[in-house]
Amino acid sequence: MKILEVYKDVHPFVSGGIERYIHDLSAFLSSRGHSVTVLVARGPVMDTAEVSGFRVKTYPCHGRILSNPVSPGLGATMADENADVVHFHLPLPSAVMARFWSGGGPYVVTYHSDIVRQALFLPIYGPFLRRFLARAFRVLATSPVYAETSPFLRKLNNVTPVPIGTDLRKFHPSADIPEYGYALFVGRFRSYKGIDVLLEAWRRIPEEPLVMAGGGPLAEKIEKTASRHSLNIRIMQDPDDDELVKLYQGARCLVLPSTRRSEAYGMVQTEAMACGVPVISTDIPTGVPWVNRNGISGIVVAPGDPDALAAAVADLRDPAMRHRLGQGALDRAVRHFDSGMLFSRVEEILTAAESG
Repeated sequence: MKILEVYKDVHPFVSGGIERYIHDLSAFLSSRGHSVTVLVARGPVMDTAEVSGFRVKTYPCHGRILSNPVSPGLGATMADENADVVHFHLPLPSAVMARFWSGGGPYVVTYHSDIVRQALFLPIYGPFLRRFLARAFRVLATSPVYAETSPFLRKLNNVTPVPIGTDLRKFHPSADIPEYGYALFVGRFRSYKGIDVLLEAWRRIPEEPLVMAGGGPLAEKIEKTASRHSLNIRIMQDPDDDELVKLYQGARCLVLPSTRRSEAYGMVQTEAMACGVPVISTDIPTGVPWVNRNGISGIVVAPGDPDALAAAVADLRDPAMRHRLGQGALDRAVRHFDSGMLFSRVEEILTAAESG
């Protein structure tokens, strides 16, 4: 089957949860014998590359508005691929609009998140998005919670929750589980991740070691705040896969203090859980607290509450609690978030779409 995956970026060219998911899914589908091409926006010139057994093709992009590519030729590029089935990853307004002008065969949508940054365009874009989703063979929500709470999903009858998983062969516990370790944050340093709340929490526990792995626009602010208040924070810029696994394995807990609906799932939670690491996350109305179950795989606190966040970190100094929640995290990862099992579900849906 010839499969076309459509988004704006893909790992390893860009780091991020959606980009990683598309890479891993495409590698899986390719290993199953499918011909997979991933379309990404990488400048005005079209180019191709081979990555992990699948093809990455750039489509013409003349800049970005609120992170959405400006790509007048995207519809023609999609049509030229002549795919058996197209798999769109949203939010990506430019791809939705391009589909209306280009037409084509069957398509499936993975709905990663509602429109947040481009919300001011929703009065115009919203009706197109609703029709686009309604006409899809299947819309895959990353969690049952998001399927129920998204205003664009909850009234559809073609939605199927398929969570984002983790490669359990790569992410797994270390034989040496640290008794203390450090708290770990993994992700882009952006405001919706609750960076301000995290820094404020660490002012209450300044001696607590925190490793922040990633990068982004708030890196300089983090460094200045840590220096000004003598916070025990170390930044690791964009670690590679091997470094990331070791960071998880050495952590006492993962901290995900997100405050907005932009954090629809929190893929880093499943990676930490697969390594036997409990998660501290927030009770935002998305898939985040569905992935991390309070008292089972970690601790869930109110968003925007630095006191509760600092208290949860302190609670996990207790080796017995850390062990219990770490084991619960691992059990939940194995049972619910094995990427091979979940990718097989996506493959079944793409195959059904292709056959009509």
